[in-house]
Amino acid sequence: MRTSDADLALQWLAGAGITPLGPGRWLDREPPGVTEMSNDDVALVGAYSILDDDESSGVQRVHTALGLLDLTGSFQVMIFLNGYVHDHDDPAVIDAFWAGCRTRLEAADPIEHLRLSLRTYWFLGRTAEAAFAALLGDEVRRLATNGRLPELAHGPLHHRARHVLEDSGTIRWTHKHHIFQAVATVTELHPAVFLGLLDGYHELYGDLQPADALALLERLHLPADTEHLSQLRTVLAKGAKNHRYDPALWNA
Repeated sequence: MRTSDADLALQWLAGAGITPLGPGRWLDREPPGVTEMSNDDVALVGAYSILDDDESSGVQRVHTALGLLDLTGSFQVMIFLNGYVHDHDDPAVIDAFWAGCRTRLEAADPIEHLRLSLRTYWFLGRTAEAAFAALLGDEVRRLATNGRLPELAHGPLHHRARHVLEDSGTIRWTHKHHIFQAVATVTELHPAVFLGLLDGYHELYGDLQPADALALLERLHLPADTEHLSQLRTVLAKGAKNHRYDPALWNA
C-alpha cells in the first residue's frame, strides 16, 4: 500500500526536527532551542524546502507538498506548489498534481485554501482551460460518451463536480458551456450549475453568454425562492454579460 501524502509530509517534517504537538500546533526541536509553531509557520518553512529537495523525485515532491497541505490547510503550501507545477514540463508531475487535487475535491468539505487557490490562480488566464478540463471537463466528456452521466448524482464524484462548477465563473464560456449543458441533465447538480452561472456574472473576470446562459438557467429545476434566481434571470434576459458593465442593473 502506498504511503499516504500526509505520512510523507510527517516523515519529511520529522527529518527536519518538526513534530506535531496538537491541532494547529507543532514543535521545532532543531537547535538552539525548542520552538512552538503554527500551521502557517510549518507551511512556510516546509513547502519551499520540500519542493526543492533534490533527494526526491518531482512526483514525490508533489505528493509530499500535498500532504503538507492536508496537515496544515495553509494557503502558503499552494503558493509554492502552484509555481512548482506551473513551471514544470514533466507530465508525470503535472498529472500527480491534478490527481491530488481531484481526490481532495471529492471530500464533502474540501480544504478551503485549495478551492481558493484553484479559483484565484488556475482558473484565471492561460491556465484556466487546462485546469477546468483536468478537474472536471475531461471526466464529464468521458461519462457523457459512455452514457454514465448519472454517476455524477451522488458520492465523491458528485462532490468534485459540485465544487468545480460552483467555482467556475472565470472559465471562458466556450470552454465550459458544453460541460454545463451535460451536467444539467443531472438534477442533483442543478444548484451547482446555478451558482456557476451566478459566479460567471458577478466575478470580475467572469464569462458567460447571456442568451445561452438564460436558456441553460431555464432548464434548471430550482426552488422558486432560490436567492438571486429572479435577478439573474432578469439581467440575462436584458443581455447583460457581467455585473461590472452595469452594476446598477442588478438592483434595478
